Amino acid sequence: MKVVGGKKLARQLGALPEVTRGHVVKAISRSTEEGARVARTLAPDATGETREGITTEYRDGGMTGEVVVVSSDAPRSEKDKRYSIEHGRKRGSRGTTQGYHFVHRTKQYLGKKNRARIKRAINKAVKEVAGRG
Repeated sequence: MKVVGGKKLARQLGALPEVTRGHVVKAISRSTEEGARVARTLAPDATGETREGITTEYRDGGMTGEVVVVSSDAPRSEKDKRYSIEHGRKRGSRGTTQGYHFVHRTKQYLGKKNRARIKRAINKAVKEVAGRG
């Protein structure tokens, strides 16, 4: 997804007072945690480790939230395993498998809802700064 004017928007949101920015941080946090819950529900679970490995990370003072399926510092074998669960194996000595696209399905399911939630939080923050809230 491409956001036009994203840097300008980030700069403008960073200039908002801390209390007002809290509305946006709260919406991002709620959306991220909801995404992690849905991804855990949709993830295949034979041993339990796939679901347990899904976590959330926040950056930029809570203005960026991310659902993490496998951490970036995980060993290569773990990354390969998670990738083959999500996308399937097309070739190799262990045969081929169909992918179980639980991350993609989570994005499809929650995308519109999360965009609307964040838009409402930004509108609430703008009204509060303008003195009409």
